[in-house]
Amino acid sequence: MCRLLGYVTRTPTTLADLLGESDLQEFTELSRKHADGWGLAWPTTDGVEVAKAPDAARSSPLFARLSHEHQSDLALAHLRWATLGLNVIARNTHPFSDGSIAFAHNGSVTPPASLDALIPDDLMALRQGTTDSERYFLAVLARARAIGPAAALAETASLIASSLEFSSLNAMIATDTQLIAVSRFDPVAEAKEAEPHYYQLRYRVTPDAVLIASSGWGDGWNTLQNGEMLVVDRGTLDLSVTQLPEVNVVR
Repeated sequence: MCRLLGYVTRTPTTLADLLGESDLQEFTELSRKHADGWGLAWPTTDGVEVAKAPDAARSSPLFARLSHEHQSDLALAHLRWATLGLNVIARNTHPFSDGSIAFAHNGSVTPPASLDALIPDDLMALRQGTTDSERYFLAVLARARAIGPAAALAETASLIASSLEFSSLNAMIATDTQLIAVSRFDPVAEAKEAEPHYYQLRYRVTPDAVLIASSGWGDGWNTLQNGEMLVVDRGTLDLSVTQLPEVNVVR
């Protein structure tokens, strides 16, 4: 399982300046438990760029440097806690990206190979790791070709929820124009977690920024309800929250 954080701001900023040192430390300290990799993604002039490593953010000099020095007006961060016996290696570290979309996931789909039927052969050939999350990304990428990233994430999450075993399909996407987040989790699976509201996604809106994050730190948040998708426009900070298609959850 994992922790997610994404933001859009009116002007480029570092993660440290956006959150403040106290909140940044609180978020980074989540990697005491979620210690199996970290990743950051942000837009470039022609797509997205990703930096990641299979170690704990709290002890990573690169994470510390990027958090304090790299400025962006849109970014997402991911802290990984490996599950399903999946290896702690760079190829399994989020975010996953094809250069135009960066994708990070919190949850599990079991078994990972159950997602293979949703991925066309040409994209399956791009798979580098063994995770369910990378497969989820490739399934989204396949649909994004035709209907765009936001609609593709909504459709894919609903399709998986209606047909496969999962704990949570919570995910974030960064493109060069949007930050997108989906909240879709199984309440029965969440009730088994040691931490309350573990799969809850929350968002915070200020005059100059929109943030969305997993539970576990910070205050002043609104809740993105289970079955909702949030989309933030990079250029305007316009925000929309929409309902995903209703599905019968498979257990």
